[in-house]
Amino acid sequence: MKHTRRRKAKATKKKAQIPDTPRQKETPGRRACWSDSDEPQSKFIMYDDDSGKVIDFKKDGPKYFESVLGDHRSVVSLVASADGGCVVCSGTVVDHEDKQIWILTSATLVRKPDTQFEAYKKEEIKIEVVLHNGDTVEGSLEMCNLHYNIAIVAIEYRDSLGCLPAVQLWDLPLYYSLQPRPVIALGRNVNSKAMVSWGQLVRENSELDCKELMVCLCGISEDFIGGPIMDSENRFLGIVYSFEETAPFLPADIAARCIQYHKKERALPWLRIRVQALHTLDLDVLETICSKFARPPSGLVVDKICDTSTENYGGIEVGDIISKLDGVALYSVAQFTAMFLDKFEVALDTSDAVTLQMDGVEVLWFRQAVLLMKA
Repeated sequence: MKHTRRRKAKATKKKAQIPDTPRQKETPGRRACWSDSDEPQSKFIMYDDDSGKVIDFKKDGPKYFESVLGDHRSVVSLVASADGGCVVCSGTVVDHEDKQIWILTSATLVRKPDTQFEAYKKEEIKIEVVLHNGDTVEGSLEMCNLHYNIAIVAIEYRDSLGCLPAVQLWDLPLYYSLQPRPVIALGRNVNSKAMVSWGQLVRENSELDCKELMVCLCGISEDFIGGPIMDSENRFLGIVYSFEETAPFLPADIAARCIQYHKKERALPWLRIRVQALHTLDLDVLETICSKFARPPSGLVVDKICDTSTENYGGIEVGDIISKLDGVALYSVAQFTAMFLDKFEVALDTSDAVTLQMDGVEVLWFRQAVLLMKA
């Protein structure tokens, strides 16, 4: 796949032009806002929309300053216009590639209205990128993956843009999803003001149809969608998907591999086994599973196989527990998926993979050391 010629980005001081379109109603809840604009600064506070109470973050705020201030230049606002309407999202600078700056965001930015698997093509949509200093530059759609709901917007690099550092996408530690921990959501609105919302990482399953997602409790508005979730150690955890009662996000592990595959001009494979982490299940479900085993299992439970025959998957069946893969203990669905994606390209050129063709999608099953527990 050859890269087509890009429209050159032009740095201006104008505001992004947003048509008058209906906006979704903001979800009530706690919200924290911080601004890095040139306007007079308010103190570092959180607003509780339910009670109207103002909480000062002088006590707990400093431990998050590195995450907020260290990465605020990397967080941008994205305005996509097409067919007379527009969508506003946040995004994060994640790479500098061939004199371009790549911005990671949600595919919500370019998805066609009232559709799930249809997105605008690059030439069909206009994207404006609002930077931390108030400049607005022209962007273009570089990549869109509707399966994982992510997109990359590219802007042409110019010295006049200043420093837009790329945030590193590192894999999360193996045990990271096991313990609740404080997190923050970052975003930027169309007026270039940075936004921050405090929350908590929780062990819950998202209601969205993507088992790799993790969940945090953050009171956010729609402008946060596509922006980063960070922790107090300045670790990039993932990108926000929605702003309902919970804020599901795609872990950095998966986002990084989507970008890696795109760089190699390879189609991202689908893993046709759906699993769930045992530690995220409801207690009654977990009790039923544990009653089938001599000792409490750990790992991932298979809850769906997207095929009519389990023979294509080494005998794995719905209800099986996958505890280890290649000797590595499994704790999250994102970890499981990332391990398979890492082996995909190597396996194509070896006898360690079986290539299947299902529904027009190329699927691989790897002959690996999978430790299964059957009831």
